[in-house]
Amino acid sequence: MAPDANLTARNLIADSGGAQLGAPASSRIKMLVGVPQTGGKLVAAAREFGYPVLFSANAFADAYPEEHDRAYEFRKFHFPDPEQFDGLEAHLDSAGFVAAVKYRDYRWTINNYLDLVASHPWVWWAAMDYCCEREIAQDRPLRLLRIAATVHMLGKCQVGAARRGLPPPLPVLQGWTPDEYALCAKWFGMREWPKLIGIGSVCRRPVHGSTGVLAILQALDAILPQHVQVHLFGVKSEALEVLTRNKRVASVDSMAWDVRARAERRTGRDAAFRIGHMKAWATKQQAIAARQGGGVGMQRMLFNPDDFGGFTDMESLALEALTLQFADLVMGGEIDYLDAVVQSRQDGVIVMALLRNKGLSDATLADFDEVIEGLGDRVEELQKKAA
Repeated sequence: MAPDANLTARNLIADSGGAQLGAPASSRIKMLVGVPQTGGKLVAAAREFGYPVLFSANAFADAYPEEHDRAYEFRKFHFPDPEQFDGLEAHLDSAGFVAAVKYRDYRWTINNYLDLVASHPWVWWAAMDYCCEREIAQDRPLRLLRIAATVHMLGKCQVGAARRGLPPPLPVLQGWTPDEYALCAKWFGMREWPKLIGIGSVCRRPVHGSTGVLAILQALDAILPQHVQVHLFGVKSEALEVLTRNKRVASVDSMAWDVRARAERRTGRDAAFRIGHMKAWATKQQAIAARQGGGVGMQRMLFNPDDFGGFTDMESLALEALTLQFADLVMGGEIDYLDAVVQSRQDGVIVMALLRNKGLSDATLADFDEVIEGLGDRVEELQKKAA
């Protein structure tokens, strides 16, 4: 850090309307401030305020220059500046949402990511996961494949971290409905749960309702050991009002402050303006928490009903059975996520043709097994559950 960087940060904080420097008021739920930059005045201000910060791995990603024949492709990670990160309570997110929306999948390998993990003593670092927001995965079959990929990636991150002598990753549960999060927890197959896990795909989600944050927490509360607490990625302020009463919730994060700053001032957003928004947002969130406690190119649907003229209940059941077969292959490392998406879509057409030519009642287990091994037994299993 430059010799006058601390002084510069203090001046900017004062200019932005900041009061006395120091950590925000204490509360039971820890508020992590998302910061879009990996250095400079925003990081300095967050450190001076004493805010715990969540960084996205994507912010550290360097691409090839425009004139390169691989322009804009991932090249490497740049690492945190020890001087700028000294004294900063820093956490690392894998940037799964950005990977899905912008690039269809992660641009970097697990080893690339572990290089970034090893570059700094993060408070925690999240495993590479596959988020399931509605704009990314609109049907259950695609979500099942993404949950399976999340499970597989957790295992790979755990093994890679152990080999390097790194702390284990923060497991992140994925899904959209409460039963999908419970299924993800089951597929994790953990013998011993850590004290903290993440819950993804809850950004902008409502608090109440059948797929609301509270419904998800209720479903998980029934299966998680009592000692396990959760970090909620990107929950809204309205959700925080209610979540302060839930003892499972240890921390939340958001970068909503920067979104608001961009909305208010499309151009001319200097550091003081952005720091002012960051402080105002963090102060508001801390006050709420203290009240009670003291993608482009993305395949959003695996099986689009419009492509098939809709599905009967039995056809949906058969397609889910097919997806579960591929989910097993993904979790077993026999096929990667994107290949599973392509192949399951191709086999889905065959399954639909089989059903519409013969009907589910006349299709035999052998007919299904000709599509993919074991599919007949899976169909029969789901039929029994649905009965």
